[in-house]
Amino acid sequence: MVLVGVGHTDTDDCAVLHVPDLGLVVAGDAIYNGVHQYLGESADGGRDAWRAAIDTVEKLGPRWVVASHKNKDLDDDPARAIAQTRQYIDDADQLLKENSTALGFFNAMLARYPERRQGATVLWAGTNSLYAGTGDPLQDALTGWVTP
Repeated sequence: MVLVGVGHTDTDDCAVLHVPDLGLVVAGDAIYNGVHQYLGESADGGRDAWRAAIDTVEKLGPRWVVASHKNKDLDDDPARAIAQTRQYIDDADQLLKENSTALGFFNAMLARYPERRQGATVLWAGTNSLYAGTGDPLQDALTGWVTP
């Protein structure tokens, strides 16, 4: 087993566990599998750093990827999980540019990923962080409710 530092994913200083003989990567927070991803710490280059972490996992050539955040009904297919994690971040970038309000972004992500019923609260928490201090009246009103 090899501990591989991947840097920033949904938070700082993440690592994955690689078992080369099995072709296994226990991906922790680097790869999600069929649930909404936590984007709250992805501003200021965080999404690009997460993409680099995904590239690191992909270069390990896994036959299986076990995500710590996953829909239990999905398999651990690495190509699908890796591609979908990357696509989610790309879609977030696009929808952040298109939506000036937290609610607009949140609803756009829900519409983009209607099959991801799990993790909507995580999506909202991340959205709340991304739009903090933007002057969005709804987001500002909810900040005190969502943030302790």
